[in-house]
Amino acid sequence: MPMSLQQSCAAGIFAMAVSAFFAFEASAQTPPVRPKPVMTTAITPDAELPPRDSELYCKNIAEAASEARIEWQTWKLISLEARLRSRISELQRKEKEFEKWVERREKLLNEVEDQVVTIIGRMRPEAAAAQLSTTDEEAAVGVLLKLKARIASAILDEMEPARAAQLTQSMMGLTGPVEQRSF
Repeated sequence: MPMSLQQSCAAGIFAMAVSAFFAFEASAQTPPVRPKPVMTTAITPDAELPPRDSELYCKNIAEAASEARIEWQTWKLISLEARLRSRISELQRKEKEFEKWVERREKLLNEVEDQVVTIIGRMRPEAAAAQLSTTDEEAAVGVLLKLKARIASAILDEMEPARAAQLTQSMMGLTGPVEQRSF
């Protein structure tokens, strides 16, 4: 993983500190040499100090570090894009499986529903009326709508009048007993 600009600068400063430490250790073993007094000039506040070695190092590697960071980010984006593409293809595959499963389920439900309608249609009207009176309204309406009109009317005739009226109203699309609609 490429280093950031701050990490590169810190590494450069650390390297210079280590080399200065070893240079100090080497000079500590030799007898100290007394420097000759030198005349120094006073530094004015307007005078600019020369850049430190660490600043020069950071300035010199800034472009290379920036390029390395961009290259790493590009590689990371490419790998993320590849992962995203594989995830999308996996989700598409699962979606197709789900659609097939739903299709098989719908086919099975239609077959079962047709068989239930056939069974109810072959029952005596009294027995069919008793069965449909205990089922929920939506299922009862679905069965009655699939039956032939003569068989459905015989079943409704055998039901108690309130339930038959409720189912008839639902078959016509009138829902809710509070609503009053006129034809």
